[in-house]
Amino acid sequence: MRMKLVVSGGGTGGHFFPALEVLREAKERKVETLFVGTERGIERSFEPHIPGEKLFLKTYPLRGVPLKGRLKALWSFWKGVLLLRSALDGDFKSIVFGGYSSVPVGIHTLLSRKPLFLHEQNSVPSMTNRSFYPFARKVFITFEHTRKFFKGEHVIRTGLPLRKELLEFKMEKGNAKESLGLNPRSPLILFMGGSQGARFLNTLAVDFAKRTGAQVLLLSGKQDYERVLDLSRGVENVKAFPFRTDMGVIYSATDVAVCRSGAGTVSELSLFKIPALFIPYPFSAGDHQYYNAKEIEELGGGFVIRQEEANLEKVVALVDRIFSNIRTMSEAVGSFANPYAPKSILDEILED
Repeated sequence: MRMKLVVSGGGTGGHFFPALEVLREAKERKVETLFVGTERGIERSFEPHIPGEKLFLKTYPLRGVPLKGRLKALWSFWKGVLLLRSALDGDFKSIVFGGYSSVPVGIHTLLSRKPLFLHEQNSVPSMTNRSFYPFARKVFITFEHTRKFFKGEHVIRTGLPLRKELLEFKMEKGNAKESLGLNPRSPLILFMGGSQGARFLNTLAVDFAKRTGAQVLLLSGKQDYERVLDLSRGVENVKAFPFRTDMGVIYSATDVAVCRSGAGTVSELSLFKIPALFIPYPFSAGDHQYYNAKEIEELGGGFVIRQEEANLEKVVALVDRIFSNIRTMSEAVGSFANPYAPKSILDEILED
């Protein structure tokens, strides 16, 4: 019987989308796979796009819930392990991408004495990955900062697996701006707060556009879009969208970004060589967004400031500094992402 690769990651896009790219790479190599996610996560809505076998468990988060919720989560993990025992009857290896949806796979793999691999997206690892780290065959990381938590030769920096659609996207900057209804000859500053937007960044974007007269593209998130439209009424140099799915066009049009610093955002900006001013989400677990951004700053590809320090004058000054050094900073930020991350990860797993 052939070896099966079990891939687990979900609950949020940050855990799911990198897992999806490894599954796609495995499909191209004709590796038999089983994806394990949670019924409650974003991955359920992407089920038609997930190659190979799929199993969705009724798992629940363990952290940030009262005692009753934690007991429910522990029971759901054990039920998930029992289901996996029935679903996996041959040889297998597992890679987990963190999050509560990965817990049953990690436990079952260890109880079965099969090889367990981890991928950590952020600079500060999740509790799931910290728990499994002592038992992992190899640990794949995105940020060098993670080596403060995970040590040893089996810790390998592969970078974050990025969407194939972005890796293959090509569009000239002026054409990308025109396709968005923007001036192709004017620099473009992109403000975005991640998939849910960020009220603070949205207000800052409109104020920045009013102060500087610069061409601003704002991805506001759905929840704050109506307020943004009111704020920006009469400000002709702001173009706002609640969200966009064609991020290849957005990135191709962008000269400089002002944004949060989740691992996906940082890696995608790097892929398109976009230097950025990062204003990390203040409440990210373990302050990981700050350390994500700090790594880019140390490479020379951007700046990072805390939200409480991000007044308009400082933001304008730092964006000006980026434009003054844009060629050097673009090359620096571009050195971070690894477009071959899915291949690198799968190579390491299959060779082990």
